[in-house]
Amino acid sequence: MSPRKDNNQVSIIVVNWNGERFLKDCLGALSKQSYANCEIILVDNGSADNSVRFAKENFPEVKVVALSENTGFTGGNTAGLEVAQGAYIALVNNDARPEKTWLENLIHPMLEDRTIGICASKLIFEDPRILNSAGDGLTTAGVGFNRGLGQNAAQFDTSESVFGACGAAALYRRRLLEEIGFLDEDFYLYDEDTDLNFRAQLAGWKCNYVPSAIVYHVANATARRLSDLHVYYHTRNLEFVWVKNMPLELMLRFAHHKVIQELGSFCYLCLRHGKWDPFFRAKRDALSMLPVMLKKRAKIQAAKRVPNRYVRSVLTSMFTFDFFRQKMKQLIEG
Repeated sequence: MSPRKDNNQVSIIVVNWNGERFLKDCLGALSKQSYANCEIILVDNGSADNSVRFAKENFPEVKVVALSENTGFTGGNTAGLEVAQGAYIALVNNDARPEKTWLENLIHPMLEDRTIGICASKLIFEDPRILNSAGDGLTTAGVGFNRGLGQNAAQFDTSESVFGACGAAALYRRRLLEEIGFLDEDFYLYDEDTDLNFRAQLAGWKCNYVPSAIVYHVANATARRLSDLHVYYHTRNLEFVWVKNMPLELMLRFAHHKVIQELGSFCYLCLRHGKWDPFFRAKRDALSMLPVMLKKRAKIQAAKRVPNRYVRSVLTSMFTFDFFRQKMKQLIEG
């Protein structure tokens, strides 16, 4: 659907699957935003609970798109985008609760600077002192990560350019999405926001972290961490991110980082947690999808507008102290 031509409308898309327990807080918070020029779209991914009825009865202002089956995070958001009218597209997880001024603060940098294509929220766990994400980064091994994860939220109060935004609460300029495409539906679940962030960077768009755009996030509500579902899609989709987006020069330069990352994942997921089946199914399926991803890569790299030295500058070395320490602690402690 074509965007409305009036003043900076935002379409907020919330994808839901059996998340009725979250909708009161999520939709309630979105309905009370101080930035009034917005529409709320709830896409229900074939829920077996009472989500659709609850939303229609309690939030009549919300546009409900009820799908007959679970199309994943990517498919659900794509269905929402098809009916969205806004010049700006916001994605919000159903287990997220934005503060009243969230959208007003989040859109401000985009209205001031047309080179900004993505704005990242400050995501905080239910304990308001603990940070979930201050925007996202990407390592030289091609792994996306939440900046500041687990740290004191008060330490991340400076607005700055970052690699990308966590899709749990992010704002995108529609013109960006028209240029580079939306979420890749082959991802289905997990790392689709990392892929979108990478494509935006390659196309020369900026992402701004907005610390005043605060959202409280439960996290991992759809699939708990280290479930077979989580391991499979995360392991498979990391390969998609690398193959589609990493420039060849940097692939070769950081090949040893990629190898070390793969060995570490194998030790952590298979040897420590016994996730042999989802891990190797993910690798097998990533290999079978290689021809598809190479076709996508050709288009992405042909449209690349920034030099490799810039791409290198926005990557975080996997051996930086804080990031590597967190990963080693995770490997040792589980």
